Amino acid sequence: MDRLFELIGKMSQTEKAHFRKFGFKSISGGEPERKLFEIILKAQQKKPTDPEPLVKLNYAQLGRTDLVRMRARLFTALLNSISDHDRQKHDVYEFSQLLLNSRTLTSRGLHREAKKLLRKGAKLAAEQQKPHWELLFGKELSLLEVSHGTNSSIISSIDMQLDALERTKQLALLAKYYEMAFHIQRSFGQQREERKELEIQLREIEFKADELDLEECPPSASFNRIMIRQVVAHTLNETESALKHTEAAFQLMKQHAEMARGREQVPIALLSNLINDGLSAGRFEYYQTYKDELKFWSASIPSVKNYRNAQVFRTQANAALYFGEFEKWSELLQSAETLREHLSPHVREAISGQIVHMMFADGAFRKCIRLINDLLFETKALQREDLRTNLELLLLSTHFELKNMETVEQLVSSLTQRQKSQQQFTDQESVFIHLFKKLPYATTDSEQNQLFRDARETLQRFKDSRPLGFFNPTVWISAKATRQPYEALLKQHYGIGIRQ
Repeated sequence: MDRLFELIGKMSQTEKAHFRKFGFKSISGGEPERKLFEIILKAQQKKPTDPEPLVKLNYAQLGRTDLVRMRARLFTALLNSISDHDRQKHDVYEFSQLLLNSRTLTSRGLHREAKKLLRKGAKLAAEQQKPHWELLFGKELSLLEVSHGTNSSIISSIDMQLDALERTKQLALLAKYYEMAFHIQRSFGQQREERKELEIQLREIEFKADELDLEECPPSASFNRIMIRQVVAHTLNETESALKHTEAAFQLMKQHAEMARGREQVPIALLSNLINDGLSAGRFEYYQTYKDELKFWSASIPSVKNYRNAQVFRTQANAALYFGEFEKWSELLQSAETLREHLSPHVREAISGQIVHMMFADGAFRKCIRLINDLLFETKALQREDLRTNLELLLLSTHFELKNMETVEQLVSSLTQRQKSQQQFTDQESVFIHLFKKLPYATTDSEQNQLFRDARETLQRFKDSRPLGFFNPTVWISAKATRQPYEALLKQHYGIGIRQ
């Protein structure tokens, strides 16, 4: 979509009104841009999917031939207007204004007053736990002290910079370690069978974060280190540990609300994580305690409100899964389509994987196949190893349930080739694939049942630590071997639908 049309389409009514009133310095200024703005709004109402031809036609009727130039100017004017409208919500305006005012005072020889503003800015940055802004105010103060200060004040301003620089460095290292751990989670997902090399890799990142001396750092540094531990625990499927770290981070942010200044989505995400980690750990009281707090969390702008609503949906989807309400997949699928753009790809893919598993458990096999194909073959960016592998195994089972044996053979052949070239399948998944190599050649129900019983016996040697959100091949094989519904055994295996 054209960047100008997209920007206008995402403006709130108050932002549009602000632009009409304050978009230009004078009432008569920007007349062509104003007219173009109104033309685009009307065109988007009449032709929401393709407004451009109508915009060109209506603008040409004004007798003007400078559409390309006016589009660029309107885009810049809108950005400035939206930023001005939102200036009270972002720390950057407050800090930038203090810096600009100090320079204005300096240029007029009011050096003492300029220094006061810079110290005020540094103090404010320290209170909000933003050492990078402290560093900038310290640098400005140092330049001023060199010209209009004493040796003592010059040294003091340099020390201020060095202290802020050290805190900034520690926070930057924590951000780096968090990204390293989160990248593993994004690409690997959750551990579904113990893999020592994965744990070693994650523990090494965690150790580097724990080695940092955060004694002189703001509480936000401790918050970041806790979140690294949470990501590690979540990836290793250590549910109780993940919940403990999420709760510690949530309580720390409640104690230091200044950490969320200019980052309204952070406490929302944290509360959502707290509820979902509680569900994963079987601590359903977290859902009951915090679901309304999340639902009615204050949101100052539409984007934050949309993000909050998406996180509410995320907790509802998880609750339906952990409460064994698999039949809710249809309404969840509808909500997911409405809110998909407000969820990160990582979260959106995880929820889609959960919904497709619920569909399978509910017996909606044909619709299940369609969604799996969408996720696997239309979503080329699907990178999570655990989710992609899980969907491929689920697709096999779904086609088997529908007795599409030719398709089963083709899928098994593809998986077998990947099994030889990549070490991404767990021991349990390898047993599952081996079973499917034999199933197409079992000509009677009796032969098939024996294959399922043999596979079930083999799988009893392995510990099953697979998260509930994933299709469980071990449970499915057991269901087939004992002629029981997969849904019933799944609930029994995880103890769901009972404790809430």
